[in-house]
Amino acid sequence: MTIEKEIEVTQFLQTENQNQKDLLDYAKKNSKLKKQIQSEVLKTLSTAYDETYITNLENPFYNENFFVKKISKLGDENLLKNLSAYSEELLLTATGKENTVNFTFYKKEYEEILRQAQNDKNLKSEFAILARNLKSDLQKSLIERYTAWQLEEIDKRRRKYLEELYKKLEQFKKLEELLSPFIKNFGRLWDLSAGCFNDYGFEILKDFADLLENDEALMELADLIGRQENEKERYEIELRDKVEIKTEYHPKNAYRGQISGLRLSGEITSALPSELALFQNSATKVYFSQKLAEKKLLSYAYINQEKSYREELKKEETKKAIKETEQKGPVIICVDTSGSMNGTPERVAKTITFALAKKCLDEVRKCYLISFSTKIEIQDLSCFSKSNGIGKLINFLRKSFNGGTDAGPALVKSLELMKTNEWKNADVLVVSDMIMGDFSETLKADIEAQREKKSKFYSLVIGTSGNQNVIDCFDENWSYDIYARDAMHHLVRQIYKIG
Repeated sequence: MTIEKEIEVTQFLQTENQNQKDLLDYAKKNSKLKKQIQSEVLKTLSTAYDETYITNLENPFYNENFFVKKISKLGDENLLKNLSAYSEELLLTATGKENTVNFTFYKKEYEEILRQAQNDKNLKSEFAILARNLKSDLQKSLIERYTAWQLEEIDKRRRKYLEELYKKLEQFKKLEELLSPFIKNFGRLWDLSAGCFNDYGFEILKDFADLLENDEALMELADLIGRQENEKERYEIELRDKVEIKTEYHPKNAYRGQISGLRLSGEITSALPSELALFQNSATKVYFSQKLAEKKLLSYAYINQEKSYREELKKEETKKAIKETEQKGPVIICVDTSGSMNGTPERVAKTITFALAKKCLDEVRKCYLISFSTKIEIQDLSCFSKSNGIGKLINFLRKSFNGGTDAGPALVKSLELMKTNEWKNADVLVVSDMIMGDFSETLKADIEAQREKKSKFYSLVIGTSGNQNVIDCFDENWSYDIYARDAMHHLVRQIYKIG
């Protein structure tokens, strides 16, 4: 952002109210939030200028501006001659009566010029000067009144925006205090605070936030539930440079004591004694001469092989291990809201749902809530920037548990979601006392088919009276005995074992 823009934003937010100043200081400490507010202010200013611009049809000065432009295109004599008609036309516009131009003066001046004019040339010159001054005064009066109106209108919008901004900042600060154990980056939640939270909504959130903060086991549980981060290795073939050292021998001049072997040559000095003896015998002297001419005398070889080393660069294929972190997928939470869950089971179910939803928000994971009894209710808690996700969660936390139990429709809905790209890697957690009838064979087969696609189905069984046939349909089952003193710690230990 340019310095000019920052100054413009600072002036726009200027206030004498100490409480509002404190709220602005609070916003400035969060760089993400500060940028979002700056962007919002600039957008508000731009919109205010656009909507109050004089060419806007709804602008009260629109017709007068159109009239002044029409006047500026008229010929000088035509304008002055019909001045009375044009002044009446100006009064018909919404703001024309406020125009400060003295038409009576210009009409008298026009008549005076007609009386005193000596020739046509002087007449035209006088008309031009008078008409030019009239047009200038019309434009000046319009601009002065329009600018004053526009500044006043923008200031009204500014005061209205600031009233909403400080209210929003107060809500946001309160929301931050409630969700601080779970959320790392509050800047991205700025849009959330646009949705009005009534006191009851904040009270509900505060109750469950306090419950989580004061229960160490619940905090651990929020960290454990959901797919854990697993690292896996994959290998990549890559070409690497490999240096090989090779030994070489290079011949050099040698003295006669360094005999390396025999060779054929035409050198008498190197010839073997047996070859030289051929020359001494008259019968073989001719044969010796022939061998000498053909350089075929058997001779000593005097060569010294010098040893050296040469580096040779080659490419070789190697396998490189690469660590990959498995991304945490979406979570679908199915919560039993039947009458049998009243009391402690209801409190446990709501607390775990609250903790999981906040955990997903913290990790930027999608979260879908399905509450079920004899029918299902669905809430997509992941679209926080597009809708009031926190508000949806509050509605669930307010809900009273009653009715019968049928988890089938909730699981059917989960399986439907998992067939879409958005939720295909989702894990499903069913929170229930599992006091219900057996699942249908079709539902069991569909769960098994989805399990083969690496999705996981977890259950959190509250109580000890659940249907074992239903419980056995899940990959992992955690139990919470509502009568045990350390039930939550026991639940955490169970989840640790599979982590």
